[in-house]
Amino acid sequence: AQAQEVKLGVVMSNTGTYAFVGTPVINAVRMAFDEMQASNYFGATKVTLMVEDNRSNTQEALALITRMATRDNAVMVIGPVATGEAMAAAPVANELKIPIFTTATSPAVLKPGPWVFKVTETPDQYMTLLGDYVAQRRKPKACFTVTIRDNEGYITQHNAFRDTIKRGGVGIAAEESILSADTDFTALATKIANAKPDCLFLSTPPEQGANIILQARQAGMAASTLLVGNAGMGSVNFVKAGGSAVEGTIFTAESVPTGVNDLAKAFITNYTKRYNVAPDSWAMVGYSMGLIAGNAIKVAGPNPTREKVREAMLATKSLPVVIGRGTWSITDPATRIPSFGYAVMKIQGGKFVEDK
Repeated sequence: AQAQEVKLGVVMSNTGTYAFVGTPVINAVRMAFDEMQASNYFGATKVTLMVEDNRSNTQEALALITRMATRDNAVMVIGPVATGEAMAAAPVANELKIPIFTTATSPAVLKPGPWVFKVTETPDQYMTLLGDYVAQRRKPKACFTVTIRDNEGYITQHNAFRDTIKRGGVGIAAEESILSADTDFTALATKIANAKPDCLFLSTPPEQGANIILQARQAGMAASTLLVGNAGMGSVNFVKAGGSAVEGTIFTAESVPTGVNDLAKAFITNYTKRYNVAPDSWAMVGYSMGLIAGNAIKVAGPNPTREKVREAMLATKSLPVVIGRGTWSITDPATRIPSFGYAVMKIQGGKFVEDK
């Protein structure tokens, strides 16, 4: 019998600003599907991955998603990376009636219609957890906060954290914002040092966050300042760019580097063997996305339609994954907001460890 071919698109940034997410996600999705095919998970169905780099460019993402939907007849697209890209892609996906599955953080990406899914929880869920942790456990007097003003996802994470620590009795020393293309933080670093905060919170991409910390230290920020970051700081790029300057930074992460379950432990071993680098938080997210998308394609049955894949995504409950507490669910199909649980992590000796 002829194997039934199903095409799955992957539109992720392998280059540019968001490659720190896209590259590990692509690697891990490939691995998940290779393993599923090898174990005959899909039976007679052959799933073909079409992987394309949208180069952290929104227009490119839209063109690729459109092509995959109209020319290639993909049943689903994993991607794009960022909230801004996903906000632009969501109406297109809904118009073309193709499920897209994004790493974007903001729940706003779900609003344009029922064909959009996100893998991460909302910032209100995980940044509130981090804010409570900082206010109750670390108890700084005042935090100096920095966010990216041209990226909705970073703003949402920033605001959720700021509002939570304020409720917890922590003062705000100052709020500053930068643009995603900025590289010179001299003036900002001076402001941070002069404000003498005992806490610095950054809701930025990892390399920029590391550079702000480096420049703030050079400008005279106290060595004892508590460093707090958004979920993106669980990237190897943050440690690479910041070195010993970012030691002690705490942040929320979708995953625990040692593995939350046996599935995660096996994934860490196999990924490290295949790519010669340990999986970071985003690789764990990518592998989980592969498992979730693979499950939806399988549940949708032979010759799956996009509608069946969408219904299978909506019905996902307690699916074993390698992030959070180890299972992924859409608890309320009306909102399509997933839940899986986050951990508070810190950088210790250049490694990510759970901050207990």
